[in-house]
Amino acid sequence: MSKLGVTILGSGSKGNCTIIHNETDGILIDAGFSRREFLRRLKAAGLESLRIRAILVSHEHTDHINGLRPCAQALEVPIFASRHCAEKLRSLDPDLGSLVRFAQGATFPIAEFNVTAFGVSHDTVDPVAFAVTSGEHKVGMATDLGRIGSTVTFHLRDCNVLVLESNHDLNMLAASKRCWSLKQRILGPQGHLSNLQACELLKQLAGPSLHHLILAHISQECNTPELALTAANAELQELGRQDIDLKAASQNEPMPTVWC
Repeated sequence: MSKLGVTILGSGSKGNCTIIHNETDGILIDAGFSRREFLRRLKAAGLESLRIRAILVSHEHTDHINGLRPCAQALEVPIFASRHCAEKLRSLDPDLGSLVRFAQGATFPIAEFNVTAFGVSHDTVDPVAFAVTSGEHKVGMATDLGRIGSTVTFHLRDCNVLVLESNHDLNMLAASKRCWSLKQRILGPQGHLSNLQACELLKQLAGPSLHHLILAHISQECNTPELALTAANAELQELGRQDIDLKAASQNEPMPTVWC
């Protein structure tokens, strides 16, 4: 049976782009880099020969859609987005091209993959996260959410690979030079998960199927990979799950593919 892989080309406030793929085909989640930078990172990851079948958009913030149209044109693929997000994308760029709309909670096929898009709490019009399955393999990806809810835990159960937001350290955020309103937004129910919240979610998701955990959307100003990894590692030790492979995604370069 074909393997299922996750390759994060970049994750953070300066651009987000992830490919979920087998050995020949893939789907792109978000296109936050320019066409040129996306193609550079794709080559650096050794995936330039991969057939990308579609681009899935989680929400319309710039760090997730900055290169959407040029990347879709370069790949000659449709763009999938939730209904209200699609309307927003079209208003931002009337020449965007082919848009396929889906409803929150919908499951739909793309090539050999089955995609479930489920609603999350973030300060955009119709934000979603994704669970992707192929055969017996399952990858879950949830970044840019301000609170943990039953919908999130339901759809991310039984993942083999989990990409989970661990955006900020509470002490670093409090001590940062960011304005009060921005700090409140980040901490709010439509903001981002802290290291502590990521660990709380991990308690509910570290079932027997989970073998790989990738921490993502780590703030460069209000967190460090070391702090995020230390917090998650402590939680995994508490849960008796030191067997789970733990990594942190980078903003600056693609990370090696994680396979399940």
